[in-house]
Amino acid sequence: KQTLDSRVDALKGRVFHAKLGAVYDKVQRVEALAGALAETCGADATDTKWAARLTKADLSTGMVTEFPDLQGVMGRYHALNDGENADVATAIAEHYGPLGPNDNCPSAPVSIAVALADRIDTLVGFFGIKEFPTGSKDPYALRRSALGVIRLILENDLHINLSGIFEFAGQQYGQWDQGQFAEISGDLLNFLNDRLTVALREKG
Repeated sequence: KQTLDSRVDALKGRVFHAKLGAVYDKVQRVEALAGALAETCGADATDTKWAARLTKADLSTGMVTEFPDLQGVMGRYHALNDGENADVATAIAEHYGPLGPNDNCPSAPVSIAVALADRIDTLVGFFGIKEFPTGSKDPYALRRSALGVIRLILENDLHINLSGIFEFAGQQYGQWDQGQFAEISGDLLNFLNDRLTVALREKG
């Protein structure tokens, strides 16, 4: 009975991270970032930004509250029920992927742009507050996010200026200056490089 869009405001009460704001704040950042990535991914910018806005709205549904594994899945059903177009609904379901090395990688343009934006926002945010993975500890699954970015780029043959995108993502947080952007970007490029090395080594 409630549209996904009507549920977005409820995300203001759901914390993403104490230093990085609410899930609603993340959605705002991802929307801007996905819009910036849309053309590179071959996606329609309007559909991409709208999909990004709706991606987390199903977190406030009773079904996902009861069964967290259905996040994204239920969002797609709700979106189709609301009359959203198929690209938007699919992106809501697919933006969490790939979840692991054996998981399917999104290949639809809108899904790719939103999935990339979601991960890049997470990586830039946590690297900005110096929450790096250490040894076997990676409480925010940043290695998985980095591997997701790598797979999304490689498997869809994208050409992205990562430094520029990291800076754009950092600007959406509004809490760092130019020097800090450069540091965050440098740390992240090194981190992605390490993840790429591991991924390629596993492929032989």
